[in-house]
Amino acid sequence: MSNPMGRSLAGRPLLTAVVYTGVCLLPLALVSAQILQLEEEIGFGVGRLGLAIAAYFGAAAITANPAGRLMGRIGPGRGLRIGGYLVVASCVIAGTATTWWLIPIATAAGGIANGMIQVASNLTIFDGVDRARQGLGFGAKQASVPLASTLAGISLPVIGLVFGWRWVFALAGVVALVLAISVPELEGRSGMTRTEGPMGRPSASLYLLAIGGFAGAMAGNGLSLFVVPSAVHIGIGEAAAGAVLAVCSLLVVLVRLGAGWTVDRNKSIGFAEMAWMTGVGGVGAFILFATSTPPLYLLAMPIALLGAWGWPGVIFFTVVHSFPEFPARASGLVLSSNLTGTVIGPLIVGSLAGRGNYPGAWLFVTVSCVVATVAFGVSHRARRRAEVSR
Repeated sequence: MSNPMGRSLAGRPLLTAVVYTGVCLLPLALVSAQILQLEEEIGFGVGRLGLAIAAYFGAAAITANPAGRLMGRIGPGRGLRIGGYLVVASCVIAGTATTWWLIPIATAAGGIANGMIQVASNLTIFDGVDRARQGLGFGAKQASVPLASTLAGISLPVIGLVFGWRWVFALAGVVALVLAISVPELEGRSGMTRTEGPMGRPSASLYLLAIGGFAGAMAGNGLSLFVVPSAVHIGIGEAAAGAVLAVCSLLVVLVRLGAGWTVDRNKSIGFAEMAWMTGVGGVGAFILFATSTPPLYLLAMPIALLGAWGWPGVIFFTVVHSFPEFPARASGLVLSSNLTGTVIGPLIVGSLAGRGNYPGAWLFVTVSCVVATVAFGVSHRARRRAEVSR
């Protein structure tokens, strides 16, 4: 091992997966956090943020499926290194931008990194973490997503407002570069010598998992991005609405960890837990659809958000253990579907919310949760039937 960072990560596959997953979210999170300074200097304002978000998740969705096939050949170590360098490129483009249209290009590069790193991180956990703790491991990996947003928010007053927004991207680029150089040696793990065969035509169970992930991501991301404006719309103060978002974000972290721990404790494959969560999310969203009073909103929004957005860690655990003969390819397919949902959901919810039709937005979230719940349940049955027929 040739570097201290690599030595510190070697033998710690879960820490490796969490750190690299969090870093690949930084380009988009930092753009969002520094938006006012970006608007003042290069004209990239709130109205163009949606384009940057779509570029990020769209690029990630397009990348994830072929990344799964690539990871099946080269292993997770090289995938993490490639993704790390792509994050560096994203931060360089954003940090040196002199015109607004370079920012969506930067976030697109970050999205490609996301597609690479998430699949590689899934394999890192699958190959390196004890089977009895992998549910919690995948939950921790996905919990790093909201934590990256928290770090981006902290960077604004600590660095951005003191030294300027370009220095925030410079620091993030340095961190990404150190990580890219310091990917731990994984040759001794099965992931670096993996020879996954062709997946062939995906099974019905895998297709249904992808559909469930797509619908669940539409609900979860569509809901999470409109917590504050929807709260203000029904008469809750802006500061209180921000507090609701902060509390919900923290609870999402805890729920993702708790869901993974539950899977481990029950020695489950994860289908039932995902179906329960999206089902509960649908109930919370339906309450939001049916009422507009602040007290019920404050009760229903956390229920809806935690249910609709608590399952992503579990789904990758489910995928790799349902299809252990080709975990990279299967997780790439499902990740691509999930990421597509993260793009489409906010577009639909935003279109309805922009016209003041929040009940319509919450009805869409409710239906998406129901579709996800059914898809997860039917996928489980299809998998069991396939096992019996073998």
